[in-house]
Amino acid sequence: MKTLFLILALAASSLAEAPKWGTDVSKAISQAGRENKLGFILLGREACSNCQATRKMVNESAVPVTSDSFVIADINCDDPKSRAEFDRKFKKEKFGDTLPFVVITDSHGKALASYNGYKSAAALTTLIEDAKTKAGATAVKK
Repeated sequence: MKTLFLILALAASSLAEAPKWGTDVSKAISQAGRENKLGFILLGREACSNCQATRKMVNESAVPVTSDSFVIADINCDDPKSRAEFDRKFKKEKFGDTLPFVVITDSHGKALASYNGYKSAAALTTLIEDAKTKAGATAVKK
């Protein structure tokens, strides 16, 4: 019975719709707050292969970033205004020098996890699940 439940849960999660990509950090965080969802904020470039790989994993549901749990934003690092807003909101995060820079936030915009560069689907899934756990623990404490 447990096996059947696991198979059904995995099938349902694979059918979940990928969120639509926004392009504004503040709007994404505001929407996440209104909808009580997590944020998945990616700062990158269209021509960046690591950024493209991350977007593809989200768009093809290879990682658990779905519209029922997340609001997502794809921020262009070459747009000075967007980059400044991202840097202002997430200046405490320690990023390296390889794109993309990704932040997973709670519904209020507080960073729960962050990384830069390429991550495999398995590694990104672990990071996302850890962030979800932190978000749940934070909600319980409030």
